[in-house]
Amino acid sequence: MSLGVRNLLINGPALGWKKTAGKIMQPINSYTRFPEYFFFGESIKRYLASTSKDVRPRVLDVGSPKMFGLGLARSSNVEIEMTDISPLNIHEYRVMWNAVRARAKGTARFSIQDARSLAYPSNQFDVVYSMSVLEHVDGTDGDTQAATELLRVLKPGGLLIFSVPYGNSYAEQKRTGFRGAVEKRRDSVRYFFQRIYDCRALQNRLLLPLRSVRILSQWTVWRARKSVVRTWANLGENANGLLGFLNPWLSFSVNRAASGLRPAIPCSYGEVYSSADVYGDVIVAGEKLP
Repeated sequence: MSLGVRNLLINGPALGWKKTAGKIMQPINSYTRFPEYFFFGESIKRYLASTSKDVRPRVLDVGSPKMFGLGLARSSNVEIEMTDISPLNIHEYRVMWNAVRARAKGTARFSIQDARSLAYPSNQFDVVYSMSVLEHVDGTDGDTQAATELLRVLKPGGLLIFSVPYGNSYAEQKRTGFRGAVEKRRDSVRYFFQRIYDCRALQNRLLLPLRSVRILSQWTVWRARKSVVRTWANLGENANGLLGFLNPWLSFSVNRAASGLRPAIPCSYGEVYSSADVYGDVIVAGEKLP
């Protein structure tokens, strides 16, 4: 919220009044994101506390919600590279960063990157994280390619943390008029949108390619009240935006988390995406072995 207020004070409505207000009223843009922000934040904070104070750690964000990275750069002495496949996202958060950089402890840079082929040499970063991104990477094995790239650019001994949607069966969902998970289209074509992983798919598509990572922590997140989730979804996107200030309450009411990988959670979804779908997330943190 403080980042959003600072953006308003310095930039005014440079992002448009709707987005400017949104950065204050709902800086975490979905109630489902709160557990991810928490577990990512705690994992990174513990790792940074264990590093030498004489060296500024290098951090790579691959496609994640940028408010998380901006908050990290503002509060921690890190050098963070924030990437995205969408130029729009890069422009928007570069504007926000210019509003807070003078008071920030760290530094931030932005670039357009494809997670399947990152433009960095190997073994460059102390921390690499990707929040709810791998599931959207297109291609038969796009998620596996991206996971391998995250590992490639991470230094030995560095922290890798990622999250993906999780349910009781593997699904590759499509969504009408929404291409590449970032581009809205004015058509009725069904484009690939995201994968929802089960235990087997998580193991085969992501964890096996990361076999040189020592798993430090796994968390399963699920939604405890399907009726609340569906009622909220049925209000529609515009109403959800106007009522975004309720996201913290919704998170407290609906989200539950447990350490480890739960074999079954409350969920309901199909092969075509619906805003009323119910599923959870799995969050994995690990250390790259020498």
